Amino acid sequence: MKAKNKINNRARVVAGYCWDWNSKKDPTHFDIVIPEHNFKKRWNLNSDKNLWIIGDDSVNEIGCIHTCQGLELDYIGVIVGKDMIYKNNRIVTDVTQRSKHDQSVKGFKSLLKTHKEQALQDADEIIKNTYRTLMTRGSKGCYVYFCDPAIAEHFMNQLQPLHKEKKEIRIEPEINNDVKYIDFLPLYSAKAACGYFGEGEIVDELGWIRVEGMGKLNRNMYVVQAVGHSMEPTIHDGDYCVFRSNPAGSRQGKIVLAQHHNFYDANYAGGYSIKTYISKKKYNENGNWMHEEIALEPQNPNYNPIIINEENAEDFRIVGEFVGIVKLND
Repeated sequence: MKAKNKINNRARVVAGYCWDWNSKKDPTHFDIVIPEHNFKKRWNLNSDKNLWIIGDDSVNEIGCIHTCQGLELDYIGVIVGKDMIYKNNRIVTDVTQRSKHDQSVKGFKSLLKTHKEQALQDADEIIKNTYRTLMTRGSKGCYVYFCDPAIAEHFMNQLQPLHKEKKEIRIEPEINNDVKYIDFLPLYSAKAACGYFGEGEIVDELGWIRVEGMGKLNRNMYVVQAVGHSMEPTIHDGDYCVFRSNPAGSRQGKIVLAQHHNFYDANYAGGYSIKTYISKKKYNENGNWMHEEIALEPQNPNYNPIIINEENAEDFRIVGEFVGIVKLND
């Protein structure tokens, strides 16, 4: 995890809350101790989850379910304590192995004496959800250490690949404000993007997508998913395309997102297109140029261009200029 963290400070180690937080009172004390590996670490000293998750030295501490939420991580290392083991051919949870400092199961040990069945059921759900959450914190990879060798073997057996799964771009429904337009861009439908950037309307994003390798992001940038095959081979059906609104300079020969009221694009079932912008100019008697016609050209020769002449130019609007395609993380 330390090696992964050297890339961009986005790797952390977390654990189930099975060890008391004694270092809170005595900073010289080690909390998480695994003797067979001579492993000794402390719980995170900073209880502010947003500060710990980005701290320069946080990779040397252990986070828990209460402090690892917030910013997206690339890699996560998870220590599974003895509150979840494998016994009699099934996964078994044991709330009595949780720390007395864990507020999420506070009172469960007492309930075991009076309402045992319900207490065990509720605790089982909390413990499994804890590890489910921890194991999904890393967008690029997850490393797991199990204190119980039997459950380690069980998980290894489950991880044998049966087939190669198709990777997909991850869309986050909600993210922290401090990573918006820095690491993530909003995903809009073509209709929403045209309305938001052309008419000042307030529209809801479909989610947020991490964007890397396209320079510094800003609030004029957004993502639209391409539909159809008219821009192949550059853009394929389903690609997530980054656009920039109000771009400076000439549009000639560039790929754009356009809105047009009197033309129909079958790919988008309406007046929206991702096409190459081609302008033919003419000059008047005073030597000033004007658009003779604008063509929205497909790259796929099996599709026809959309021609916009001077008479219907007012029904046509460029909403964004193509920046690039969002790539899957390695």
